[in-house]
Amino acid sequence: MLVDLPTAHRALPIGRRIAGQGCHGAKKFAGMGCSSALPHVPRIRFVYFPTTESSDRWTACHQHLVTAEVLLDRVLAAHAAGLRSMVPALDHAAEARAMVRPPRGLFHVATLEHRRWYHADGTARAQPLTQEALAAQLEVAEGLSTEEARHRAAHRSHALPAADQAWLIDRRHTPLQQRPLNQAEFHTLVDAIEGAWLSCAGASHGERANRQIALRVAAMLGSLLDEYVASPFKVEALAQAFNERHLGRLRETIENSRHAESASGVLLVGPKAWFAAKAARMRAEHQIGLAMSPTAFPALQLTVRPVIAVVGGRLCTFVHGWRRSGSSVAETAPAFTAFG
Repeated sequence: MLVDLPTAHRALPIGRRIAGQGCHGAKKFAGMGCSSALPHVPRIRFVYFPTTESSDRWTACHQHLVTAEVLLDRVLAAHAAGLRSMVPALDHAAEARAMVRPPRGLFHVATLEHRRWYHADGTARAQPLTQEALAAQLEVAEGLSTEEARHRAAHRSHALPAADQAWLIDRRHTPLQQRPLNQAEFHTLVDAIEGAWLSCAGASHGERANRQIALRVAAMLGSLLDEYVASPFKVEALAQAFNERHLGRLRETIENSRHAESASGVLLVGPKAWFAAKAARMRAEHQIGLAMSPTAFPALQLTVRPVIAVVGGRLCTFVHGWRRSGSSVAETAPAFTAFG
């Protein structure tokens, strides 16, 4: 997908817009070349339309296009640098909880928030404890079980999982031009793509090209996410493109995990690598389960048919695998007539 990115023309460094071309010009200002420190990455460019002072028909459309291009540049640059290019589950508040230390007296010393940021002697930690580290400390200090310690760390504090906290810290120190997108920026990109789609509803060549680019960009976003994310697009065509590519990406993750699991035999590399591959496969299968749930794809939901079974001497009705309370023969009769 990334080797054949949609674009209106050959991607060149952004320079001066040449009037009448309908897209980015190739001429650059002196000294405005791209930084040599950044890796070469593909870029996505839409088609722009000529405007006049007396007509602002394309003003809103161009604003959507510029916003989409800028954020897509960051997504592709972060991906080329080996970073998670987007994490729609983490917002600015999560970043503040991972980066901004609260005053020492804001929390009681017995609270998990105080323990997350400060040592027992009151000195500040260099970085806050993650959920895993806080749970391990609760197991030792409080004598809790592993399950209870993890539950308290996750629900009674603002501690983040280690992977999410590391991503937020790395994101803060990443140059802006390749900084991954958090939740707010991800939805800004989605809104810009939808805005470009809706504003290019005409039959001209440029408008059709922009819609085709937006459609393929939506699919590309789905292919870059390794964890299940419900489609953020409200436009049906964009949502379908995102879902299809996203589901394919999750299935590919499962196949890769299975291959790694079979290739890493216990006798060859040890049980640790084998269990890691198995855990990755199980996690990917869980993501597929989320993606295939009826709430994720309501359009694919089939007609509901109740299943009647005798459990413990009583006649019970099951819908979607769940038992309906108070089932009886009188209640199930109408159900059969309703569903054939």
